[in-house]
Amino acid sequence: MSTTLPQNPSPITPEAWPPRGRRVLLVGPNPAMDRIHTVEVLAPGSVHRSTSISARAGGKSSIVGRTLRRLGVEVSMFGFLGGPIATPLIREFEELGIEDKHTKISEDTRVTTVVVELSSGRSTVLNEPGPLVSKSELSRFEDTLFHNIRAGDLIVCTGSLPRGVGDDCYGRISRMATERGAFTAIDASGEPLSMALKSAPWCVKCNRQEFTQALAITEDVDDAKLIELMREQTKRGSSIVIVTMGGSDFLAATQHGVWRIHVPQIDVVNATGSGDTFFGSFIAAIWRGDDLEGALRDATAGGVVNALQLEAGLQVGASLEPYRSQVWFGTAMLEGLRR
Repeated sequence: MSTTLPQNPSPITPEAWPPRGRRVLLVGPNPAMDRIHTVEVLAPGSVHRSTSISARAGGKSSIVGRTLRRLGVEVSMFGFLGGPIATPLIREFEELGIEDKHTKISEDTRVTTVVVELSSGRSTVLNEPGPLVSKSELSRFEDTLFHNIRAGDLIVCTGSLPRGVGDDCYGRISRMATERGAFTAIDASGEPLSMALKSAPWCVKCNRQEFTQALAITEDVDDAKLIELMREQTKRGSSIVIVTMGGSDFLAATQHGVWRIHVPQIDVVNATGSGDTFFGSFIAAIWRGDDLEGALRDATAGGVVNALQLEAGLQVGASLEPYRSQVWFGTAMLEGLRR
């Protein structure tokens, strides 16, 4: 029996939209080596024997970069790498076809341990804080990045910041990009996100808790209040604000309105990195010349596909269908009119 999807107005693409096929500069200051362990059942306080172990480039930027390359996007990656962990990461970036623009540092790149409980699909993640970046290393990173920004470029900033990098890092990058006619998309949390919001980056992507906490709101807010906050950010100057809610339906706002996007439901294998695969798929669609509706469809499908596999990021041969076709849109607000 066929299912008729709701026929709601499609998201309206903002006037400010990157040109097709321009360069993508991926900024991830705190990359990592992900070590993924699987266990049948995770019991805190007990000794476990892993059923499988894998290691690959991790951190949000690596997952976004892997996804972009799987979707055919040319990528240059900026951040900090140091110590013995840097060597296999650089090798993996080269194999993926990512241009390595990382700044070499004296301290070691971090390792992230991910434990996947096979019986439930739940993931437990242990994030190391990352290296301490010196002032001279930070200066070299900024010089390299700012020298490379051109009009029309997509500057994608994602992930946490290592020690020694000021919380205004993404805000400064956003302001520099705007001055040069480039487009900045930011996925961050905490104070770095809070300060970035003040710079009104072209695109903001984060989850519900990250967005409200960045605005110094400590209590839970309902959808009506959340929509109001998203609209305020578009009035501040951001063209797109996306607030995700795990595997549930999420919201996207532009100056034209706010839309609710339906997420296809699945049996999750490992949701780690789904937000990053969402982000990478979104950027890839824009790079190909898609409009906002197409980009949101690809992003949603990318997040779903990621949750169906053990390792994060789109894998070789991965397809966004049939999930892309299962995404539909509801109107939360159009031009200030609630429905």
